[in-house]
Amino acid sequence: MSNDEWNRIIRSAKQGEPGPWSCPECDECAVESGQRFKQRDVVEYTLMCFACQAEVVAPA
Repeated sequence: MSNDEWNRIIRSAKQGEPGPWSCPECDECAVESGQRFKQRDVVEYTLMCFACQAEVVAPA
């Protein structure tokens, strides 16, 4: 797993940039972002590749 690449995608998602992104695991352009909210605030980002099912969860 390429932590640097996942961190780049996480930063991009936190800045509000739309996906999909290229997956560091399988190189498919299939990474999408999901957000978990608590009282109208984003508290967590989930990034998942729909091609290979690789997943990363990061706090907001």
